[in-house]
Amino acid sequence: MGRRRAKAAKVVKKPKPKMATNFKCPFCNHNGSIEATLDYERETGTLECRVCAATYSATINYLSEPIDVFSEWIDHCEAEQEEEERRLDAGDELRPSNKRRRLEQDGEGLGAGEAEAMADPREDPALHAGN
Repeated sequence: MGRRRAKAAKVVKKPKPKMATNFKCPFCNHNGSIEATLDYERETGTLECRVCAATYSATINYLSEPIDVFSEWIDHCEAEQEEEERRLDAGDELRPSNKRRRLEQDGEGLGAGEAEAMADPREDPALHAGN
């Protein structure tokens, strides 16, 4: 008489975790509003917000996933914010162009009528039409 054969244990496969393709927008803060599309033939990854229409494109390779493009976008936004803060700390606020500043200094390059037109009537009451 023989022994009973032991049944082979079933192999339970864990499902692979799916990578996210929808993300939270860094500008409007809506969850799941960023949609990622990867075009491997053109080597471009594009992120677009369905709510505020913010977009970002990056160069990708055959290993890239949507989370890689999103992380690059977040890094880019943080770098821009740090640059803006550094510039404001240094006192380089948004100024008019050099040409405009140069013209405003002494009224150079302006005729008499143009210089008066640029003057603020609140500074010189004689130029105000109501007097």
